[in-house]
Amino acid sequence: MCPRLSQLTAVPLLAGLLGCGADNGLTLGRVRGTVTYEGQPVKYGQVMFVPDDSKGTTGPVALSMINKDGTFDMSTEEAGDGVVVGQHKVGIVGLDPTPIANSEPPKDEGGQVNVMKAKAKAATQRVSKGQGDTFTDRGGRTFRYVTPKRLGQAETSGLTIRIERGSNTIHFNVRQDGTVEIQ
Repeated sequence: MCPRLSQLTAVPLLAGLLGCGADNGLTLGRVRGTVTYEGQPVKYGQVMFVPDDSKGTTGPVALSMINKDGTFDMSTEEAGDGVVVGQHKVGIVGLDPTPIANSEPPKDEGGQVNVMKAKAKAATQRVSKGQGDTFTDRGGRTFRYVTPKRLGQAETSGLTIRIERGSNTIHFNVRQDGTVEIQ
């Protein structure tokens, strides 16, 4: 057998023996849904499900970006694989999809984005007058929150939900007063 061919076949075999891949022992439920603000789709942001260990749910956090139509499809280890079954704390970050003008990160002499300068600027940046609460991403772009900022942290948002085996469809309608109707 060719040594190179045996090396190529050994890698997938070894990965399978070490437990990599979909057979990870987690019991997941598919979770899809929508995020709206006052009945209108949130067009950009993120949804996060954090297992509530105080309720007996343990495992990795699940995340999803919010699509332009307000939909999300939760992922734990692979795209769209779902959420660990059980009780979760939920965080929702809803942002205006258009960055605030002049929020692009500084460029260095070589024309490359200087990530460290952008991070330093983001760390010292506060809410600007007239713009409301803002969020600065890792690239240094600044966005305006559409949903209340306090909903962004799963531990403090006050949002909880139980995920069951199979398919779960969840609709979050955020109201102007910061309350969330979950359907």
